[in-house]
Amino acid sequence: MIVDPVKRKRFNCRELNCTAALLACLSLIPLAACDVAPNVVDEALPVVRMSVVEATPDKVHQRYPGTVRASERARAAFLHSGILAERRVERGQRVAAGEVLAVLHNPALAPAVAASRGQVQEFSARIAQLERDLERTRALRARALAAEAAVDRLETELKAVRLGREQANARLDEARKQAGELILRAPFAAAVVDLLAEPGDFVAAGQPVIGLAGIAGLEVEIRVPASLRDVLIPGMPVIVTPALRTAHDNGRSARPNGQAGRIHSVGGADHGLAPVVVALGLDGLQAGESAHVHLELPSPSGLRVPLAAVVDSGDGSPHLLRVDAEDIVHRVSIVPGRMFDGAIEVQGGLAAGDRVIVAGQGRVLPGVRVQVQR
Repeated sequence: MIVDPVKRKRFNCRELNCTAALLACLSLIPLAACDVAPNVVDEALPVVRMSVVEATPDKVHQRYPGTVRASERARAAFLHSGILAERRVERGQRVAAGEVLAVLHNPALAPAVAASRGQVQEFSARIAQLERDLERTRALRARALAAEAAVDRLETELKAVRLGREQANARLDEARKQAGELILRAPFAAAVVDLLAEPGDFVAAGQPVIGLAGIAGLEVEIRVPASLRDVLIPGMPVIVTPALRTAHDNGRSARPNGQAGRIHSVGGADHGLAPVVVALGLDGLQAGESAHVHLELPSPSGLRVPLAAVVDSGDGSPHLLRVDAEDIVHRVSIVPGRMFDGAIEVQGGLAAGDRVIVAGQGRVLPGVRVQVQR
């Protein structure tokens, strides 16, 4: 086989060019590897998100639900039983103190007044007669025409009859008061909120007939733990806000805006929560409206962390993962305390300003270095 020398020369040059190109590429590989090595190391570090340990505030805001109501309330009732003869008010009507609300019919009380009045008149007539007899007997005694015993007897009888008239007057007053109980009057200025009986109904003694709500002031009652009884004192200022417009308070925000109130009374707690009554003004809230009472209470010093930072491995020993200045992870056992909105009070080997991991705990172990996500 005859080969052209010129073609063979060209073939050798092509081979040399390919070999040179291959060597050049291989020589660049170490340099490229040196350039990307730092990035590979950074990507190998676990990426976590952190938060800072904060000191708990010296005061904490707590809110308790309640319902606004009138400070003066009554369910008016008759002292006696009978037939409801007349009702002079309607639901929603405002009445003044002493205004007639309803009238009861009881046929047994009217004769009692008349009988007592007749007894008083009878005793008065007897007293008048005895006084005249006593005066004549004394005149006769002065002329020695009557015995001293007659005078003494008339004086004694007159005293007894006068005492009897006093008793009859007392019975008359009592009968009049009992008859006056047949008229139901408003004990204070109020609004009629409920009608519990209709005219013609038989009403038992003490049975509520009309519900009243005073218009002089409002209040709201809440229930608090018994441990707060020593902290809450009458006269202490509080803030009351409508429940439907109350902003979510996480214990960190400023004092909420609302209507000012004052603690009126603090009740005892035998086996449950203690009742606390807060007095309000007439502006802002209305009776029957749901409300929140915001209390500003002293809080002991402590530390709190985001709730997401707490790790519970299931062995009953919750802990945190703290990151030091060199981004090294350390495990810190804690004792959880009070809950806040998205945060929890903790006790353990922490200090305010420490960094703790709140996301990515499952990818790290104590002693390793981490990369903080910015």
